[in-house]
Amino acid sequence: MPSPSTPESRVPAPGAHRKDRLLRWILAAVAATLVALLAALIAWQSPPRPEAPTPQPVQRQSQPQAQSQQNAQPQPQPQQAQPQAKSQVRPPVPPQVPTQVQPPVPAPMQAQALTRSLPVAISPPQAASAALLTLPELLAGHSADWRAVRLRENPLVLAIEFPSLAAQGAAMNRVAALLEKADAPRDRVLTDRELAALIARAGDNAQTFYQGHDYDGEGLARFFAQVRKQGLALNPPEERLRRTLLDHGLLAETATGLRPQGTQAVISFTSTQADDPTTPADETVDERRRDSVLRHEYSHGRFFTRPAYREHCRRFWREILNEPQREAMRRFLAGIGYDRSNEELMLNETQALLMHTPDTRAFNAQAVGWTEATLADLRSRFWRSLPADADDSAGGRPPAGR
Repeated sequence: MPSPSTPESRVPAPGAHRKDRLLRWILAAVAATLVALLAALIAWQSPPRPEAPTPQPVQRQSQPQAQSQQNAQPQPQPQQAQPQAKSQVRPPVPPQVPTQVQPPVPAPMQAQALTRSLPVAISPPQAASAALLTLPELLAGHSADWRAVRLRENPLVLAIEFPSLAAQGAAMNRVAALLEKADAPRDRVLTDRELAALIARAGDNAQTFYQGHDYDGEGLARFFAQVRKQGLALNPPEERLRRTLLDHGLLAETATGLRPQGTQAVISFTSTQADDPTTPADETVDERRRDSVLRHEYSHGRFFTRPAYREHCRRFWREILNEPQREAMRRFLAGIGYDRSNEELMLNETQALLMHTPDTRAFNAQAVGWTEATLADLRSRFWRSLPADADDSAGGRPPAGR
């Protein structure tokens, strides 16, 4: 259907369409220019956004965490803390900047780490952190193997408890032969065969040769030096003894051999054991004998390590005992194999037997031809004249003989 006719006034004049298009183009160009200018103005007024945080915030963050590690007060932070820091892209940090800050460590772990990092100067008595026991505490326990402890009454004394007389003899008998036995050379360590012959001549066996042992650091270093000089091999128990003395700081290894570490001593005793019925000797070690042996040997440890006590024993030998009494002790000690020409050995054994051997099976007045009254008087005079600075042991005054 055709369109209705249009009034004449609404018909555009010729060229009107071309002018209208030109006007729209000009308006669009102006609008685009204004938008571009506005965008440039906004961009110019706004500061540029940083691409990544500077290292300064990292340093401020790590500083309080490091301080918290030193104070050990806050608890470890959960991993969910600071989520924004995880989403940021951090620039490479030089190695000296702690980029990986560990969470605070609990106080006990900090103490352990600090202890491991500090140099420790170890004095000889604590070199191997040996247990520190009193004489009664040591006697209260028994060991199925070697047990090395420092004595609370005198930490300069290292006490070794052996599980048996046989174990003790295998480690100590050659040392005794070199340092104390009359029929053994002073300048040569015996071979195993020579030691067995010496023990047999004494009417003993390897177990009963000694009930206990006592030596100072110098004597032990001398034994090992002589072994080295002769080119002898230590048996396994002797080698273990060497390692024990090194581990506990009684001896030290040097380029020329072992050397004593200050003034120290080692003593030994054994656990209890029954007699061996197949031998003529008595290998019994009951509680009474064990107690007496340890107290006897400990007095030697005091003698070696306490100068005031040692000087008191010398005065007792020279001034309180008379010559017949000294000779009685020399004869007794020579009869059980000691070297009577060693005066220091004689007076050391005398103080141990008279004052610190309560087992009358080991020593009594009749054994040296004295009366009980004479022995009691000598004991009383020894203790009455003991200077205060020499009586440095809580267990120094032994129980009465029994």
